[in-house]
Amino acid sequence: MNKKIIFPDTGIEEMKVTDILVKEGDKIQKEQPIVVVESDKTSMEIPSDKNGIIEKILIAIGDIVHKDDIIIKISNNDNVNNSTREENYFNHGQKKILLNNIQKVLKELVVPDIGTKTMKITNILVKENELIHKNQLLLVIIDQKNIFEIFSLCNGVIKQINVKINDEVHTNYVLMHVDIPLIEKDNFGKGTFIKVHNNVRNALTIIKEKKKYIHASPLIRKIARKLKIDLNNIIASGKKNRITKEDILKFERNKKVLISQNITNNTKNIFLSYFEKYGKCKEVDLNNIQKITGKNLLNNWINIPHVTQHIETDITELEKFRIKKNNEFSQKKNDVKLTLLSFIIKICGYALKKYPNFNSSLSSKNTLILKKYFNIGVAINTSYGLFVPVMFNVLDKSIIEISKILFNLAYKAKNNKLYPNDMQGGCFTISNLGKFRGNFFTPIINAPEIAILGISQANIKPIWNGDKFIPRLMLPLSLSYDHRVINGVEGINFLNYICDLIFDIRNIII
Repeated sequence: MNKKIIFPDTGIEEMKVTDILVKEGDKIQKEQPIVVVESDKTSMEIPSDKNGIIEKILIAIGDIVHKDDIIIKISNNDNVNNSTREENYFNHGQKKILLNNIQKVLKELVVPDIGTKTMKITNILVKENELIHKNQLLLVIIDQKNIFEIFSLCNGVIKQINVKINDEVHTNYVLMHVDIPLIEKDNFGKGTFIKVHNNVRNALTIIKEKKKYIHASPLIRKIARKLKIDLNNIIASGKKNRITKEDILKFERNKKVLISQNITNNTKNIFLSYFEKYGKCKEVDLNNIQKITGKNLLNNWINIPHVTQHIETDITELEKFRIKKNNEFSQKKNDVKLTLLSFIIKICGYALKKYPNFNSSLSSKNTLILKKYFNIGVAINTSYGLFVPVMFNVLDKSIIEISKILFNLAYKAKNNKLYPNDMQGGCFTISNLGKFRGNFFTPIINAPEIAILGISQANIKPIWNGDKFIPRLMLPLSLSYDHRVINGVEGINFLNYICDLIFDIRNIII
């Protein structure tokens, strides 16, 4: 019985597939991650909602997916085995031979010596356990100037694929392991058939052999003519080998990616070569989250007139109170742990209520949207990049509830499990660098918000009490705000109100 895995409701209209964690023929369990997708603000793993064996993967890396799209078809063991037995035939001379019934030898398909140090995989046209035929195009690799098509010289079955798209490879790198019929092992030993295209821009018609007849509707042919695409180069995915609109758009996307990769790589190498004149260098690509975050930060810095005000607040009594409460929880074997950040989140909620301009957004019509809810985002640094999950309605929550939610959001962020809904609807953001040594910084406003609070590491300092210097634990705070909405007096009043609440713990409800 065939089953379908549907793309779930992630709270965002469309998302891009960045990685596929399974392959056809894999046995999967419910809740097992199967694909990775991303939007402008987040990257997440999508788990399977069923057990079974993957029969067909209907998406590819780079595809845009929406709610309720069918992404994978799964079946049971019997269906997969029957399908494999029916397909594993190949022609040898005038005979049709079942591959499973003959003796085979496992061979390695390696990158041939084509006179270049490193190359990048740009397309893989086969999958594991797939039957391949002589002269079939297997994959495509690219260097700075050329595209190389790798063809099979004999029949066989792909047993293992050792690379994925965008991997860098070199001469003699093992690309695949292939089961070859013993009667054809000598043909495989002669090497791999390669076509070389010396101009990347003109070498993008390399997808498949030309067909005798193209199955496509008049509308599809019209679209192809408009985009100047040869339909002979399109892999059809429709019923009875018909070319669909999605096939053409996918081909066009792949073409643009290859061209942009070539242009970008050339630019990178020129930039890298400048620094290599002075010593050894290493070039490392930014991941997608870093690229998106960097772009948003740059736009916010350019478009918002930032002002940052700094202040130090006395947290001596608050820290004593926090530590006392945590000790009480520990003695009662309660797993709650109050953090300084939990208190500051609640305090910022009170400050937003008292100073409503900080809880607003500036519209394109130069009007202020004043919000009556108090949602606070917390910047969390992870190995994937910077995320800002949002805690909703903080004034309706106790410090204990805020601590639990904060722990859960941090866990989800660090394990790449945040959903877009977790990072939308914020009114104000807190950036906490309290674990790291340093005093004050300028946090960048998270548009369309008006302000952001930065927290630095607390230190014990001598403070004059009127009679003598006494040691007090002082916390540096940095408030950045949009000067189009907030003036200096409002900014310092907002900070002082936060300091007053921190200093007088009687105003804080646990």
